Amino acid sequence: MATGNDNNNEELDQQLRNKEPENKQLLKTQTTDKLAEQRQLYSEALELMGRGKWQQSARKQQQLKTYPLYPYFIYAELAADLRYSRHPEVSQYLQNYAGSIKAQHLRSRWLDYLAKRQYWTRYISFYNPQQTSVKQQCQFQLARYYSEPKDPNLQERRQQVLTAALELWNVGKSQPKQCDKLFSRLIGNNRISEALAWQRFNKALLNHQYQLARYLERFFKSPYYSNLAKLYYKADRSPQSIQQFQAFNSDSPEEADIIQHALVHLARRDSHASLKYWSHYQQTHEFTHAARSAVVSAIVKGLYTQQASAVADSYFVDHLQLLNDTLDGSLVEWRIRLALQEKDWPNVRLWLTRLPEHLKSRSSWRYWTIRSMHSDPSTTELPALQQMTESLAQERDFYGFLASDMLDKEYRLNHHPVAIQPQRLAEIGALPAMARARELKFHNDSLDANREWNQASANFTYDDWLAAAMVAGQWQWHSKAIASLGRVQYWDDVELRFPLAFAEAIDSAATDNQLDSALLFALARQESAFDTTATSSAGARGLMQLMPATAKSTARKYKIPYRKRAELYNPKTNIAIASRYYSELLTRFDGSRILASAAYNAGPSRVNQWLNKSDGKLPFDIWIEVIPYRETRAYVRNILMYSIIYSRKMGQRPPLLKRDEIYRLL
Repeated sequence: MATGNDNNNEELDQQLRNKEPENKQLLKTQTTDKLAEQRQLYSEALELMGRGKWQQSARKQQQLKTYPLYPYFIYAELAADLRYSRHPEVSQYLQNYAGSIKAQHLRSRWLDYLAKRQYWTRYISFYNPQQTSVKQQCQFQLARYYSEPKDPNLQERRQQVLTAALELWNVGKSQPKQCDKLFSRLIGNNRISEALAWQRFNKALLNHQYQLARYLERFFKSPYYSNLAKLYYKADRSPQSIQQFQAFNSDSPEEADIIQHALVHLARRDSHASLKYWSHYQQTHEFTHAARSAVVSAIVKGLYTQQASAVADSYFVDHLQLLNDTLDGSLVEWRIRLALQEKDWPNVRLWLTRLPEHLKSRSSWRYWTIRSMHSDPSTTELPALQQMTESLAQERDFYGFLASDMLDKEYRLNHHPVAIQPQRLAEIGALPAMARARELKFHNDSLDANREWNQASANFTYDDWLAAAMVAGQWQWHSKAIASLGRVQYWDDVELRFPLAFAEAIDSAATDNQLDSALLFALARQESAFDTTATSSAGARGLMQLMPATAKSTARKYKIPYRKRAELYNPKTNIAIASRYYSELLTRFDGSRILASAAYNAGPSRVNQWLNKSDGKLPFDIWIEVIPYRETRAYVRNILMYSIIYSRKMGQRPPLLKRDEIYRLL
């Protein structure tokens, strides 16, 4: 039987339940407000520190002890005033923030400080073998060599040091200058034998490090190694010297290396001669499996290039198992493309059957199997052809979309979103390094933001990566969301992998240049995965990876505001210039997105060369498939495929290719 108090309690409980969403929203608002305040304080403290006003900065820092980037202030103060007496503070920082990026940076700077002043015992105590560079490895071994000179086990320790030093020395490139003192101990203790010097000499020549190779000659004292070095130089510079059989009269592994090197080089110029000499040397020397594959593949490619296809095919088939085993079928793929370039459908079909089984299942070769069957009247009506086409059309990729066009069916996007519990998302986002990465990204410190992200994700599991992708998506850090899904090969969350980022700037540029927005989204997605700070090894910058010279000339030509290359990291500027440049390429190549995209990636002059070579005789799909650069082949396919995905996300239904792109011969 309920009492009045029971009724009151129930009413109170209900009121509390009604208040719960309101309280959660209030807490969320308060948290957001506090974070905004901390971000402002951090910016102000950083600015004061940059102006040398340390005390004023320190007062603001006192309010930031719970802010994720507070350790950065402590690091900055320590790094600015490293002294031996501060080793307890350095040690405490390394302990408090173990594993963090700034702890790594501080340790590195501290080790440099100790090595420069030869505090070897202290160096050893701070050295971390899990987080080290070649420079530090050399300094550590030098520290072990010189520390504790009264140790009764000193000589044994020094021998261990010299053994470790040999591994650091025996590489095919020059090591940092901080290794010089350690390596001088090797020389002083006569630990570099001729055989060891030869190993490094061989590695140096293979890496085209000729200056290093010349230096290493000083270790060759015997006529045997001195003559080998001369042979190697001659074979590298004049591969035809390999015909002097009498010069190679030893069956040593060293000579076999030289012979392989020369034959591979010679095959590019004269494959028949290389084949002739190879036949001789197989009788006189022992070659490893990898060496045999390198020589045979070079000869096969040389024969094809030098118009000896019949001989090449015969020799290829004789060594098919060797080449497939060592090159994983890549040379067969190259041969299929050669047949496609000639529109030699019988050979296309033949070499498709010679692919390793795991390559036959790839969508690209399934597509070309279908295309080759269409070229043969005896197979065009087979039920298997229809089944193969329908199966391929189920896939979300360039070849799957082409198969859908064959069947006149809508393209399959196969969207299956990632499903992760909210609690797991909160846990991943709250990891200290992830929180620091988020804040660094907010403050436009992309370098340290990426470093913190990499640190946080170093030991992620499969589910962790999926959660990280979702967290990155929530933070609008699209490049990390895309990369995280790629890390675990989860390809089916179309929303996360293909965000409509920077939509306002892209739509504006599309309107200004009479381009489809979907095409510009595809360009940004392919070029940088929407990373505004991306910089390529060649120097391309920003969202759509513009080269500074291209940006400068395009901006000047079309009067787009642009002064310096740093502006290419501004999304609006980058999109404006890149879209205008792409529009110019479209005009230059008569509206063909195939050619314009290839030119955007590889340059217009190369595209003109490829067009001249094909002489207007290739269908669009073959022309794409035989682009000489693997990167450009994939690039063109992706631009077209991504354009379809973005068009569908935007509620549009254009075809993969326009009519004139399909029927135009390239």
